[in-house]
Amino acid sequence: MIKLAWAVFMIGAILTLTACGTATPAPVVPAQSDTVTVDIIYLNHPPVIPVLDQVDTMLKSYGDKVKVTHYDFDTPEGAAFAQKMGITGHDPLAIFVNGSQSFNLDGRTVTFNSFPQGAGTGMVPDGAWTTDDLNAILKIVTGQ
Repeated sequence: MIKLAWAVFMIGAILTLTACGTATPAPVVPAQSDTVTVDIIYLNHPPVIPVLDQVDTMLKSYGDKVKVTHYDFDTPEGAAFAQKMGITGHDPLAIFVNGSQSFNLDGRTVTFNSFPQGAGTGMVPDGAWTTDDLNAILKIVTGQ
């Protein structure tokens, strides 16, 4: 009886710690929605501009299914958006889809921060994402 009570206590403790733990749940792929917002905060100078142009070209392919808002880090609006989204560093580029920056895509976490893979510089490394990753997330949320 004591062993059973101890087992029940331990299971309860584990469940409580799991529910109240400090680990952040894995980000999930966003659900399809009628209004898809893409917020982009960026440094308005090279080498960011060519990458931003590449991302914008891809975003235009979604037409009116995607509403895009750009924020220049070096403006009051950009600084306010960065603060609202919890961005504390001066990252070259950060992209939010329907308010989220990180997603679980094909079993891996993709965070749209910094340069996409292959576009980094000697001073700022690539992020762990590609424009194909962004396109995949947008296809899911727009239902394309």
